Amino acid sequence: MKRNSGTSRTPGESRDAAAAAGATPDAAPEAASDATSDAVPAAPPVLQLSAVSHTYQGQRRKTTVLRQIDVSFERGTFSTILGPSGSGKTTLLSLASGLDSPTTGTVRFDGRDIASIGLGRYRNKHAATVFQQYNLLPYMTALQNVVTAMEITGARSATGRRKARALDILAGVGLDPDAAHRNVLKLSGGQQQRVAIARALACDVDILFADEPTGNLDEDTADSIIDIFRDLAHIQHKCVIVVTHSQTLAARSDRTLTLRKGKVTTTRAA
Repeated sequence: MKRNSGTSRTPGESRDAAAAAGATPDAAPEAASDATSDAVPAAPPVLQLSAVSHTYQGQRRKTTVLRQIDVSFERGTFSTILGPSGSGKTTLLSLASGLDSPTTGTVRFDGRDIASIGLGRYRNKHAATVFQQYNLLPYMTALQNVVTAMEITGARSATGRRKARALDILAGVGLDPDAAHRNVLKLSGGQQQRVAIARALACDVDILFADEPTGNLDEDTADSIIDIFRDLAHIQHKCVIVVTHSQTLAARSDRTLTLRKGKVTTTRAA
C-alpha cells in the first residue's frame, strides 16, 4: 500500500526524528520538574535598606532627613552616593554602616536585620568605615594602627600572627614596610588614607564604607585611592560604598545613586 506523502508519522518514526534533532520529548516534563525542584533560591543582597526613613528631633521641630529609601547593594560592586549638602548622604551612610538606627524601616545584612545582629557586632565583623579625617591614632605607627584594630575586634589571621597579616594588608594598599613602621603623622595625606583603608580591612569585613575619602587629596593620589576601591570590589569581592561630591570618583564606580531632599532621585549604572 502506498504511504501518504503528508506529515503524519508512526509513533516510532516520531521518536526517531526527535532523537535525531537532539530532543527527548517523553523526558521533557520530568526534566523540567527536576530543574524546578533543584533550583537554589537567589541569595539576598549583602546590604538592603527597606522603607528607611530618619527624623531628627531639633529644639523646636522635627526634621526628616531620609524618606522611604529602598535600595540594595551586592558583593563585588563599587557604588557611589552623590548629592548636595543636606541631601542626607552622611545620614544614609550612618544608617547603612550601623552607626545609627533608622526612625522607621529596616537595614538588612545578608537578609538579617542588623538590629538583631547587634550594631556593634555588625560593625566589628561585617562592615567598616573609612572617614575623611582618617581618625588614626596619632601616637602610633601605621602598622600599630592596623594591629590595634585587629585586637579590638578580635580579628585573627590564618596563621595567628596579626603583625604579619597587618603588613600584608598595608602592602595590599600600597604601603611598603618602611612606611608601615613610621608614625602616621610623618606620612603624607594619601599614605594616611591608605592606612585608614587597611585598618578598615583588618577584620576582613564584607562591606567597606567611605565618607569623602578623596576630598583632601590631590588628583593623582585620589586616582590611586579609587583604584584601591575598584580592586577591593572587583578582585576581593567586597561591597564598596562611597559618599562623595566628586564626579570623577562617581564616574569610575559601577553605580551612582543621587540623593535630593532625602530621596534617591536617580541611579546610574556603568
